[in-house]
Amino acid sequence: MRRLLGFVLSAVWLGVGSNLRAPAQEREPEPLRKRGAATAEETRPDHFPHRIWAACDFEGQTPDYAWFGPTQTKNIPNYPGNVTALGVKEKPYRNFSALMTGINPVPGPMMGRLNKMYCRYYLKGGTEATFQHFSLSVEDNNHIRVSGLTEGKWSELTLNFTRDAARNDGSSQAFQKGERMDDLKVFVGKPDDGKDYELYLDDILFFDDDPDAPREKELFPNRVIFHAAFDTGIDPKSKPKYWPGELNIVTKLKGAPDDSYWGVARSVPHAKTNELWMRLQIAPPRPVGARTKLRCRYFLSGASAMTVQVFDATDQDNRHIHLTGLKSGAWQWANLDFTNDAKRNDGQQTPFAAGHKVDDLFFFVKPEPGQEAQLFVDEVTLFDAGRP
Repeated sequence: MRRLLGFVLSAVWLGVGSNLRAPAQEREPEPLRKRGAATAEETRPDHFPHRIWAACDFEGQTPDYAWFGPTQTKNIPNYPGNVTALGVKEKPYRNFSALMTGINPVPGPMMGRLNKMYCRYYLKGGTEATFQHFSLSVEDNNHIRVSGLTEGKWSELTLNFTRDAARNDGSSQAFQKGERMDDLKVFVGKPDDGKDYELYLDDILFFDDDPDAPREKELFPNRVIFHAAFDTGIDPKSKPKYWPGELNIVTKLKGAPDDSYWGVARSVPHAKTNELWMRLQIAPPRPVGARTKLRCRYFLSGASAMTVQVFDATDQDNRHIHLTGLKSGAWQWANLDFTNDAKRNDGQQTPFAAGHKVDDLFFFVKPEPGQEAQLFVDEVTLFDAGRP
């Protein structure tokens, strides 16, 4: 049984491998903090996360995310491509808090080594809230009582759950890498405390900011449009629901390359060409941002070229980027700028503008003569790039 918190506070190829990342920097050790409480200090990180394990922008309801509140289309963060945020349904939430909202990523994405959460929020009526999420692996919540929040305007917040969260059962161990997350709940105020609260959330990201991993040069995303980590919901019965498209999902026991994380997507033969391809369905279609990029890990063998494309449902044509001279036989990172570098398949030149909707992502590989090609992809993130 989940424990409630016992108190509430009122062709153009941007490079692969090491070219994408700067060396990890030495960091001074931070002083020990008391778990379970934190001040709102960090807003937006300055670099792309080592690994994102949950992301929800509320631009389309999907099978893998339940929402604990209604959509909000009037009071939203004002930036190109954003049209929806999350509101509050539970007013009050049982006898526990004045407001509650949140998300439930299912069927349980895998946490990382140093787990953080980012979100945009609008809070009125107070400057404190409690952020709590559940681990399916240990059947317990951890929580952070956050003070010093901004009131009355959309703001950004980053929390370090590994460092600052306290377990609801009183034990001291932080949630560990590989544990499976369940719901996130945000609580504000107390029932019948006489205050008039408002709370909205948007662009929630859970991510691993492993301090020993090389720091990415890419800025923290403005918004994640589509994310696929293939680490859960991958059994034959669940796969069609959570990972629709043309692909297989395999683990190390089923043929995934060395240095794979958990599950990875594997290409399949195309029925008409017998070349390799992969299609990830983006359903429902999502609006892109002012500068739409794609970041993913890939493992290629038997080929040195690949085409990646997204279907622009607004213009009713694909936009593609051809990649050549690719390294094979090892995991590499790709970072592609679809806004600036992709070409329409029909040859027309129209902007890939914010608000255009996309509904499919494709990978195509043509084997080298006499070679048997394979393509694996992982950590696929289509995102609106951050701005300096």
